[in-house]
Amino acid sequence: MGGRQLTKRLSLSFLGLALMLATGCATVRRAREVQADRNPPPGERTVSAAEVGLTSNSTLNLQEALRIALTYQPVVAQAQQNLAAASAQLRQSRSAYAPTVDARAGYQRGTSNTGLEPANNDSKNSYSGSIGLDWLVYDFGKTPAVVRQAYARQSAAAASLKAARNNAAFNVRTAFFALRQNEELLAVAHEAERQFRQHLEQVTAFMEVGRRTQYDVTKAEVDLGNAQLELIFARNAVKTARAGLNRSLGLAEDPGYRLGELMDMASSTNLTELMTLARQQQPELLVLKAQERVAFAAVDEAIANLYPSLSLQAQYGGSGSQFPLVWNWWGALQSAVPLFSGRAKTGRIDESVAQLRAARAQTADREQQIYQDLENSLSGLHSALQRQALTELILRQAQESLDLISEQYRIGRASSVDVTDAQVAWARAKADQVKARFEHLTAVAQIWNTVGEE
Repeated sequence: MGGRQLTKRLSLSFLGLALMLATGCATVRRAREVQADRNPPPGERTVSAAEVGLTSNSTLNLQEALRIALTYQPVVAQAQQNLAAASAQLRQSRSAYAPTVDARAGYQRGTSNTGLEPANNDSKNSYSGSIGLDWLVYDFGKTPAVVRQAYARQSAAAASLKAARNNAAFNVRTAFFALRQNEELLAVAHEAERQFRQHLEQVTAFMEVGRRTQYDVTKAEVDLGNAQLELIFARNAVKTARAGLNRSLGLAEDPGYRLGELMDMASSTNLTELMTLARQQQPELLVLKAQERVAFAAVDEAIANLYPSLSLQAQYGGSGSQFPLVWNWWGALQSAVPLFSGRAKTGRIDESVAQLRAARAQTADREQQIYQDLENSLSGLHSALQRQALTELILRQAQESLDLISEQYRIGRASSVDVTDAQVAWARAKADQVKARFEHLTAVAQIWNTVGEE
């Protein structure tokens, strides 16, 4: 009868243990699948252009570029997993509130010589089985402080994810603008090369009828060569800018897409409003504020370490050399009181206080840096707007001058030097107009990035 009762009790104990282990099976299975690395999701591997929907016939606009980057960029995927890890650490810290239950079973066979009698090799069986419980009752706020630190670290990881998305969006915008700018500068270089080639043809024709000298032809050939050299530089700049945009999208290939039209971008120019918005949502600043909360809770934890902890422990089990085993139980309310640690605990308090103050100083420094960045960005925005208006005026004047000089050259009232100067001035004015327009867009993107507008 006793043997059947023992068997029943052991069966119930191991059934409970099996149920607890079963809850971890799914987690273990997921972990093994990740280790196997059979089908890693995008972001944990480099995606192909076909996966993101880009081909040589695609037209990529800025909105679609942002969507691709925020979906497939590895830095975003890394930040997402850091947040998942912080959430798992929070669950681990909260587990301290729950009791720890363990089940044990053992079998041993051996001699039991005591020295009071002659030694012999007779061996006996020994069986044991038990269920134990350990439950923290109170620790003067140490565990809550640890949990608050985990909460703050999770908040910091969430803000870091926002920062990763914010920076990825900024990189896409600036790379998109850089490629579009260099494509327009390439068009300017093509037009300049066409003008110099046309001028060479004109000079050659004039020389054949005796209206121009060989010097004019030679100069026109040199000017055309310089224009062709600028065209080569412009083509290389487009290739470099395209590679930068592909990298910002999370690609390791060039699908040969075309860029779509740009949309207007605007931003507030009120520094006070922008700074208020930055304090509310700038992700890197939110990370530092979360780290402040971590340091604050660490001070509470260090102080709580000075006080005792109170825990409840209990065990029910049996042991013996034969069945039925002898069963016993015990329970205890235990307290551990720290008496002396060589000032290690008070030193830990001083350390955590210093870390808290350093975290606050770091937040203040970041606020000041954001303010300076906003000032610089607004200054750059105003400068770009003024320059944009001025370059448009200069371009109109350069076009008028080129038309006039070209006509005067045709009737013999202007020299080749005059024509060259007018063509160079037009090309420079056109390039400056393109650059000013994209400086304006980049300045707006910089303001968005500084205040945390994804």
